[in-house]
Amino acid sequence: MQSLKKLSFLFLLSTFILLLAACSDEDGADSTAKETNTDSGKKDVLVVGSSGIYPPFISVDEDGKAQGYDVEVLEKVGEALGYEIKWEFAEFSGIFGMLDAGKIDTVSNLIAMTEERRAKYDFSTPYAYSGATLVVHEDNNNINSIEDLKGKKVGVLLGNNLHQFLEKWNEENGGEIIITPYQDVSGTYNEVALGRLDAFIDVKITAASRIRDEGLPLKIYGEEYLVNFDYGFPFVRSEENKVFLEAFSAEIQKLQENGTLKELSDKWSAIDVTIPHK
Repeated sequence: MQSLKKLSFLFLLSTFILLLAACSDEDGADSTAKETNTDSGKKDVLVVGSSGIYPPFISVDEDGKAQGYDVEVLEKVGEALGYEIKWEFAEFSGIFGMLDAGKIDTVSNLIAMTEERRAKYDFSTPYAYSGATLVVHEDNNNINSIEDLKGKKVGVLLGNNLHQFLEKWNEENGGEIIITPYQDVSGTYNEVALGRLDAFIDVKITAASRIRDEGLPLKIYGEEYLVNFDYGFPFVRSEENKVFLEAFSAEIQKLQENGTLKELSDKWSAIDVTIPHK
């Protein structure tokens, strides 16, 4: 795995070479440009960590290939910057530990840019916007607010921001919600469908897409978000990463402005994920 320190160095080196070319004569500039293009034929690698099981943003197909909204966004950015995307899959609860240890360069799992995470990591510009909702059985008309979860069994993804949100709400409101953490979200929707869970807290765009795509007898409890989030790609905070992250974010902004993010959202999600919160 190439560290982002090396990636940033290479990015700075490329910029320096281009500046030298601009200062030389026309023939020299053409020669340098050709040499730079030849050298860039071999792409650098950006290592991305993920659970691999959070459709429609990230999942793995029958051939073991990553697919989803996050995947295509990263591929577009990587192509523009000259980086190959390499995937490392692990349980979500251990992903940020891998990032801290330098085993991966960033995380792709629809990562919410929470206050706690912003205090520790530098994030790219947002590439998605949504919020938390509750998934309940389609026949359940008794859960219409978070208050209605008291005494109910509610599933969460272990260690994610919604788990933390629900734990905090519980602490501040009597601790009556029965919080049930899961390592893998793939079966949790079926747990609600089978009546083993009263509800599952998830991102609304994920919930709407899964209910649609899997044909489950479930529904979203209401229109309002429990909490709003912007989503970005986190990087370890360091001086070396700043230059690379600026270029990375600039490419995401281009994808937003030219409509590519909207096209990818329409392809993968049941709800447009590209509309910023008001």
